[in-house]
Amino acid sequence: MVEVTRPRLVIAAKAAIHAFFLAGASSFAAGGHHAVDDAAILDPGQCELESWLTRARGPEKLLHAAAGCRVGPVELGIGADYARAGGASQTGWSGQVKWATSLAEGFSGGVVLVPVWANHARPRYQGTTALALLTWAPRDDVALHLNLGRDFVHGGPNDNRSGISAEWTARAGWTLLAERYVESQTHLLRGGVRWAVSETLSVDASHAHRLSGPGVSGWTIGATWLLK
Repeated sequence: MVEVTRPRLVIAAKAAIHAFFLAGASSFAAGGHHAVDDAAILDPGQCELESWLTRARGPEKLLHAAAGCRVGPVELGIGADYARAGGASQTGWSGQVKWATSLAEGFSGGVVLVPVWANHARPRYQGTTALALLTWAPRDDVALHLNLGRDFVHGGPNDNRSGISAEWTARAGWTLLAERYVESQTHLLRGGVRWAVSETLSVDASHAHRLSGPGVSGWTIGATWLLK
């Protein structure tokens, strides 16, 4: 039997938290904690606040808080994150620049960039996620989203990122969501529900199930406040 020494455990923990932190911070692009983004941005003059907590296997968790506003033709945002995995922890922040436009009746497209920094790392810059977005809304209560992009990891191998999701407003104020996506070399399937508490407040809960890859399954609960 091969003994795993503490230095090797620390290295493994740092690698795990790097992937967990980058994946979580990049979810900032998805509007809440979901991995697949829609091709839509806030209305002119609008801002929003969001926060969510992901609890994965064992002690692995990620706490996220962010704010975003519509500035001219784009949506700008900034987020802060605290991640813990494998006995190590990390804090950092991320930015977001998102643009979207209508392409045709029921179709819209866009792009989003999310750079990520870690406070207690050298270098602090961890990488940038770039995504192309496409949304098709065949009915008022149904929307389908497609994302294709890449994680440009600083000092490490880049990873492809992709996903497809569906939203269905089953009844007034309640939306069911399902998404199949790939991030950090992990294939995942997520199911969730969103409750519109009011016109300005919504609450989300979901479970992401790992299908294959080095990532882990986890539960997430979050909230979004729209500031008109």
